[in-house]
Amino acid sequence: MTVESQPESKAPARASAVLKITATWGVVFATAAWTAFFLGYLVAGALWPSAVPEGWFLQLVREHPGGTIGVAVSAISAFSVVAVLDVLARDPIEIKFIGFELKGAAGPVVLWVICFLALVAGGKTLWDVTGLVPSTATTHAAPKK
Repeated sequence: MTVESQPESKAPARASAVLKITATWGVVFATAAWTAFFLGYLVAGALWPSAVPEGWFLQLVREHPGGTIGVAVSAISAFSVVAVLDVLARDPIEIKFIGFELKGAAGPVVLWVICFLALVAGGKTLWDVTGLVPSTATTHAAPKK
């Protein structure tokens, strides 16, 4: 009885581990493909302007590069940090503060939020916006009489 029940009890844990790794790497590759598509679109638009029609996406990126590219790269980078730590760590990610403890899915989620906010705050602090787009005061000002 015990010989037959041991392989059956290990099967769900192994299937869960395989599913976790497969899902993590699937999201990593899907995110990389999505990023490569839009990066390719931007590069093609920069190198061959006539090949890519002037659309709303390029206009949005030109007017708000930090919001369109910076935030997306921050989200992907934060996810990459959490995914690599989650896959390579021997123990599950747990966060312990003075008054509480986060286990299970809460640990990686909170770690992602902390990484994301740190990356966005760093980008906001270091971003130089002078000279990118004419200020709205000069472009939308009423004509002087």
